Amino acid sequence: MKKLLLIAAMAALAIGANADGYKLEQVWKNTDVTSLYLTGVRQGFGMNGMFYINDTQWNGEGEPTIYIYGENGLEATMPGYANTAITCDEAGNLVVMDNTGFAAHTNDDPWSLGAAIKVIDLATSESKVYEIPPDALLSGRCDFLGFAKGNLMEDGQIFLLGGKNEQVFSIITISGGEVSEDESYHVSNDLVKNVTTSTVLNYYTDINGDEAILYVTRNAALAKIPMDNLSGGATFSLPGKGNSNGTFPFVWDGKELFLYPYKGSDVTNYLDGWAIAEAGAAEPLVAVPSTVAAASNGYQNNWLNAVVENDGVTIYQYYPGGYIAVYRLTKEVPKVYMLGGDDQTWNPTSGTEFAYDTENNVYTATVTFPAEYNFFGFTTELAENDDDGGWAYIEPFRFGAIADEGTDYWYTGEEDYISLTWDAYHAIRIPGGEYTLTVNLDDMKLYIEPVSHSLRGDVDMDGSVGIADVTALIDYILSHDGTGIDLVAADCDLDGNVGIADVTALIDYILSHQW
Repeated sequence: MKKLLLIAAMAALAIGANADGYKLEQVWKNTDVTSLYLTGVRQGFGMNGMFYINDTQWNGEGEPTIYIYGENGLEATMPGYANTAITCDEAGNLVVMDNTGFAAHTNDDPWSLGAAIKVIDLATSESKVYEIPPDALLSGRCDFLGFAKGNLMEDGQIFLLGGKNEQVFSIITISGGEVSEDESYHVSNDLVKNVTTSTVLNYYTDINGDEAILYVTRNAALAKIPMDNLSGGATFSLPGKGNSNGTFPFVWDGKELFLYPYKGSDVTNYLDGWAIAEAGAAEPLVAVPSTVAAASNGYQNNWLNAVVENDGVTIYQYYPGGYIAVYRLTKEVPKVYMLGGDDQTWNPTSGTEFAYDTENNVYTATVTFPAEYNFFGFTTELAENDDDGGWAYIEPFRFGAIADEGTDYWYTGEEDYISLTWDAYHAIRIPGGEYTLTVNLDDMKLYIEPVSHSLRGDVDMDGSVGIADVTALIDYILSHDGTGIDLVAADCDLDGNVGIADVTALIDYILSHQW
């Protein structure tokens, strides 16, 4: 899969679509956060156009504070917490570690003694504090929090790791707005290894709609752990992944993707590059190279998260000691033009543009073919004029039906759909009439629906089939005047043509009432 590479020196980044039709641009970047005290602002995340960063004030000045930053700088503040951990759940509630400072515990002490999870509803400012139950205590300490499941104000789960290298993690379950001690416990998993104080578990729903958690540590392989088998799972790699903290899973455009710190060919780790790739891919789908020559923080942090929306993906990047930035990843939708038809006469410089249905990811148009038989094909790009190359100019973008080599495809009306291909673009032949044409480029299929829903044999369009239709059909064959004639209904033997054989088939039907 060809990657999309940005030139990172630009103030506002934008690049055209790559071979897969993706477009990435930097919406804004703000370096104002460099004034925060670096030691205590190690984790941050973005949503709703804002970044939430917890400053623990370990320099002894002031009180711990949650800073809310936007494009134009500091927007608001909230009371902060002594632990740098800050994240959110699926409902958009703020989640922090309460009642403990991460520096107060060594790796030999349970960091969670007296610790609690605090959840804040940003819309109402209501909050709840959940003490971590004894059966979910961990050894070591936890500096960061992964993204949580559900709505922790009511029902959900958060997954915790301790800084001591034990192959175990904890599940804290919230049920009915309270901690469920029976459902809060340790889980052993051999994939959970090389755990550090910055290792996190991010909850997500995968490409198959199954629940999973992503094990993310900076100095070991990533692991996907299915929720229906918490002791199982599998490790995987990402191309050019650096050792910085921060990898986020999401599903978009029919792919299970991972947003992660990107080292690429750089010899230095812990910089600010990032990328998006599928698990095990040879190269990223999107890659943004580093913009700094040396690490801006000593904590190997480059926090990234993605918010999937109807029209694309918003990407938030918090690089401690450096900046916050927002990006937009979208898919450029190609246009589809119908070539041919009575009005277009198979002209490479003009065509009927189909409307794009964003919800169903298909292209549609209602087209009238007035002639007895007409022809059409498709392209995603038109030639500007014949001097620019005519058919040769649009050849890479033309597509048509799969048919016998070198022949047109004759539409009979019996097909559920017509299979399309980029390798053949001969005409599709269709009886005269009005149709709704629907093109699906993902599975390369064309669906044809007659608008009139013609009654087979109702040549004169009076709603019934009888001897008057035989007369109308014979008159058409003799005169070739299609006025007042339904040529779709006139193709009584369904061979794709209208002729004397259709008269015979129609008379047989009138006599036997069977086609």
